[in-house]
Amino acid sequence: MTELTSAKFVAEGTSEGQPVACYDLTLPENDDTAELAGWLELIRVDYFETRGSDPSAIVAVVVAPSTSIVDYGLRFVAAAGPLGGCGEATLFATYACTNPDVYPSVTFETSGGQIVGSNLGSGRIAIQMPAVAPASVVQQVEYEDEFLRIRSVTAGGNRFAAVSADDLGIRFDQPSLDELTVTGSDLLRRLRRRASTSSEQQAPDMLLITEPVAGSSTRSAVIWGDSVLNRGPCGTGTCVRYVLAVEDGDVSPGSHLVHESPFGYSFEAHSIAVGADSTTDGLNIVLSGVVEMV
Repeated sequence: MTELTSAKFVAEGTSEGQPVACYDLTLPENDDTAELAGWLELIRVDYFETRGSDPSAIVAVVVAPSTSIVDYGLRFVAAAGPLGGCGEATLFATYACTNPDVYPSVTFETSGGQIVGSNLGSGRIAIQMPAVAPASVVQQVEYEDEFLRIRSVTAGGNRFAAVSADDLGIRFDQPSLDELTVTGSDLLRRLRRRASTSSEQQAPDMLLITEPVAGSSTRSAVIWGDSVLNRGPCGTGTCVRYVLAVEDGDVSPGSHLVHESPFGYSFEAHSIAVGADSTTDGLNIVLSGVVEMV
């Protein structure tokens, strides 16, 4: 395990096409969450405003853990503020905190649960995500005079609403990406407003727009923030897509699924058995992808 110094910019780059960065804030965590929130805001301002970085990027912030059984805590910041989780940024933090020949693995404590990262060498990183519920919550939602089947799943600290591209009537080809972003952002805003008037629903953080699984491969678009279309395949979104694929019978638990973004970048995902009731208590999903530092 590498030793990091406190409060500094570490590096930036991409994780399967998604712009990412890493800051080191290994200050002791305690009950003073306002202090940590203040530091995260300073990092947000430094990266997105002072440095003028890509507004679609996601920053992994390495902090001191609250327990000795993990190596570091991990928080996530975007241009609009904190995020619950991010698979691409976790891959990048794993790359920054490990060395494949000396300390190839690291365990992070996140708001969504523990994540174990492994540096496989040559920029390839694998992360074992927190367990995800093995089934979605389904609802019918009226949108543009049609009823959409919306499935909700929480993974890695993010709440997703998932809808099929066919039901939404949109395509993933390059000329249609602007339309996809506009339509997806509008639906996400409406789902959030709908949840705000219900005591039984939680507002989604992100929207997952899916295409069918074919030959153990599929493609999805992830919309989040203020009309951001994720360039990468989205780590937490990949976990959700895997759950939906198992739920639909497209893959069996333990099988591999390639999950691609509309920009052609992909994660490979599979679930592993952790405990006797892993398929009923939750799916433990491992993601792998390539990280590049600039």
